[in-house]
Amino acid sequence: MGARYILEQRILNPRVQLNKDEQRFNALANARSVLIDAGSFEQGYELMLGNFIAMELAFSEIGLRSVLELDQKYATAAETLREANRNVVNVLTAMKGYVDQVPQLFKMLPLTPAFDAVVKSALNIMHAGSSDYRFVYELRNHAQHQGTAIQGFEGNISLTNDSNGWAEALTLQAFKSQLAANGFKASALADQPERIDIRQRVRKSMLALGQVHLALRAQVAKDVDAARTAFDAAIADYRGAGCNSVIALCARRVGDPEADVVVMVDWDDVRIGLVHKNDQPPNIWPRRSRGEPDVAQIVALRTAAKQTVAEAAALVCVAEARWEDWEAGLPMPEGLFHFYRLQSGQHPTHELALAAKP
Repeated sequence: MGARYILEQRILNPRVQLNKDEQRFNALANARSVLIDAGSFEQGYELMLGNFIAMELAFSEIGLRSVLELDQKYATAAETLREANRNVVNVLTAMKGYVDQVPQLFKMLPLTPAFDAVVKSALNIMHAGSSDYRFVYELRNHAQHQGTAIQGFEGNISLTNDSNGWAEALTLQAFKSQLAANGFKASALADQPERIDIRQRVRKSMLALGQVHLALRAQVAKDVDAARTAFDAAIADYRGAGCNSVIALCARRVGDPEADVVVMVDWDDVRIGLVHKNDQPPNIWPRRSRGEPDVAQIVALRTAAKQTVAEAAALVCVAEARWEDWEAGLPMPEGLFHFYRLQSGQHPTHELALAAKP
């Protein structure tokens, strides 16, 4: 005689037994595995994002203290570096944990290509296309085996006229020459300046990882939704049999308690909340207002002028790092955009002329 499969609450009180077939039992067992992996997928990303937010808050506090307290003691500088390194290493470790964990998930899904192959391909493309991510990836290995991630800091003089400039009043840095002397991978340093702004490199890496996460989520969304639907349908069936409570509801193979599949959704609601919360890549810049140019316009203007970032920044009297921020997504003030068009001879209606000598 074949095994008997039921839906039943695993409680001592009298409960209803609802007969199911083996196919439905196996579908629920598979659905639970899919939802567990989906939860791990979202929780790993949330852990990484949480450490990133903690780093941003810590760096902003460091900047504020540097503006308000003006403490030049060596002990204070040492404490600043320790706190900055602690937060950066936490983010780097969470990033490494995420990229190591994700390829191990969703092995039960019959995807072509397999999920781990999709993950590795996406990570390889990101690695090849982002010099910032390549640097951050190697920085984690360096911090683990060779030394600290942040080696110094300096004031951001270019932000002193910004009412919100305290948030980034200090640039926390690593030094290219020092990293190279300590055996840092040369190819990861090739595109970096001598003084490397760690906060900006981590920001851009988080943005790249956020884009990968959304793409991978879309890859498995249909299967994850089907798994959740299978659980919701089983619960609806049990309620339909006259049960008001579904506490401790399980799909069971009678006589084999080890095979019980817990059919509950409260824990999966947490995953759904994270999906809704993290439905966009990390928004590391404020929203662009009307009249402010987008990144494509800024890059196109500089490219048409055949200028480097440093040359373009010099024309409008800002630091090179600030122009890099504009091309990474920070809104560029409309007035400075028009000023650059004038300075580079690209304004559609006006041009600069030398003042006549008196």
